[in-house]
Amino acid sequence: MLRWPDFYNPSLSIAGYCAERVYADPHVDMARFLEAFQAPNGSIANSPSASAVFLLACERADHPLKDSHLGKLRDYLHTRVPTTTGYLDQVPHFVTAWSVMFHHELGTPEDPPCTPQALDELSQDLHHPSGLLCTVGAGTTIPGDTDSTACAAVAARLTGRPAPSAATLDLMIEPHGGAYRTFLFEHDASLTTNIHVAALLHLEQDHRRLLPVLHWLQTQTTQQNAETCKWHLSPTYAQGEMARVMSRIDHPLAHSLCANASTRIIHTQNSDGGWGTGGSTTEETAYATVGLAAAAEQGLTTTAWKNSLQRAHTFLSNHQPQLTPLWLGKTLYCVQPLVHLLHDTAIRRTETMWRRNQ
Repeated sequence: MLRWPDFYNPSLSIAGYCAERVYADPHVDMARFLEAFQAPNGSIANSPSASAVFLLACERADHPLKDSHLGKLRDYLHTRVPTTTGYLDQVPHFVTAWSVMFHHELGTPEDPPCTPQALDELSQDLHHPSGLLCTVGAGTTIPGDTDSTACAAVAARLTGRPAPSAATLDLMIEPHGGAYRTFLFEHDASLTTNIHVAALLHLEQDHRRLLPVLHWLQTQTTQQNAETCKWHLSPTYAQGEMARVMSRIDHPLAHSLCANASTRIIHTQNSDGGWGTGGSTTEETAYATVGLAAAAEQGLTTTAWKNSLQRAHTFLSNHQPQLTPLWLGKTLYCVQPLVHLLHDTAIRRTETMWRRNQ
């Protein structure tokens, strides 16, 4: 990446997000790096960890840097509270986009789970000149990513707000492949990034771009036996999203992907009725429940779904949301507001399925 002409371009480069790596690296222009990747709040890319290690690198550098920039960086770090500081300080768009997507499964678009202001800000930031949205919101120096952009664009469209076409993501298509990269220079594409891109392409009825994504997903899951998303510890997240999204796409490949995912979901249910790789959690159980309900609604799974969802409902009803760190970034973390919404959505989704099948 150091040889890349856009290394210091915060609209495209994740160098600021990965600022820990510049420590003791003589090839990095520290002054240029600080000017490019310092956010308005003084941090490096809204990341306490990147900011802390970069400050240490600045303090051991042989050449002076601008005192005003370093002062803002120190002020930012000295106001952090270690016990409550996550690896990123802000993730407002993530919560907004994912909440809308899952709440939409209830069929109540007139009652969005987010404030109009949050939805308007999401739509506004979707129109960044780079064509990508960053889930930590405006005022950061982390570039947007494909997964966040696709999910935000889906959420914007579901709530009647403007969103750019998925064609703006063409830059992120893998060279000589049909998959979309999450970030530039990504070595291995993510299952759920491409699942969410497929959801957006389906909404836009962009079949020319959609078909290669479906083929890539089929290859990954059948030939490569890929089950887990690189951004989440649990395979249940990827399988739940595969079943949920593919159930809506009227294409044989999508139907096959949905059916296979729902079969995996049923077979991996724990004895207590929940899902979870290290013991059942409400978050993992909610992903599985919502995905399996979507597959069953379209007739893309076996009759075993009825017993499976009944057991899931019992588990969710008897367990309060658990804030388990399952998401992968620089460390494991939990998107706390999303867990509560997922828990409620999954319970209501199973109850709706029972009413329809009485």
